[in-house]
Amino acid sequence: MDRFRSLSPKIREPKPFNKSEIDGILNQLAGQEKNLIQFAFYSGLRTSELIGLRWEDVDLNRNLIHVRTAVVRRHEKTTKTASGQRTIELLQESKQALESQLVLSSASVRVFHDPTTDKQWLGDHIIRKRVWIPALLNAGVEYRNPYQTRHTFASMLLTAGKNPMWVAQQMGHKDWGMIRKVYGRWIS
Repeated sequence: MDRFRSLSPKIREPKPFNKSEIDGILNQLAGQEKNLIQFAFYSGLRTSELIGLRWEDVDLNRNLIHVRTAVVRRHEKTTKTASGQRTIELLQESKQALESQLVLSSASVRVFHDPTTDKQWLGDHIIRKRVWIPALLNAGVEYRNPYQTRHTFASMLLTAGKNPMWVAQQMGHKDWGMIRKVYGRWIS
């Protein structure tokens, strides 16, 4: 095996959405679906964290959410990493999405629901198939996977001059190394 070289790891390049693409996508959606995707763009949560978010972890008065759970393959679990358990500050657009959602699901444990079943989302594949892909097609936006909402959030904050350590904390990274490596070009 000494004769074989290790393959260099292939890093997937972030392809964040711009403001007009975000607006185009959101204009294709309404109700719970719009609230979910708007919150995804402006919170930086992983999809498993989005569908695992509970109302007890939302503090609208203090503009905070506590990310403590994720739903993966229909099972609730803790976040991907220990640093993934975090408290994040709500941006105006993410708070607006939660306030709109409050009217629709405040009697439930989970914040976001599948509007066709009015139950919690069973997985990210349903969101991708039924909400994400049609919204991008109808908006005429080049397909990128839903995880790019997370990349969009990070690049947006860094472009606005936010402290990279604060962005790392918001994203659930243990330090700013990942921010530097993946999002370095957006840091002024």
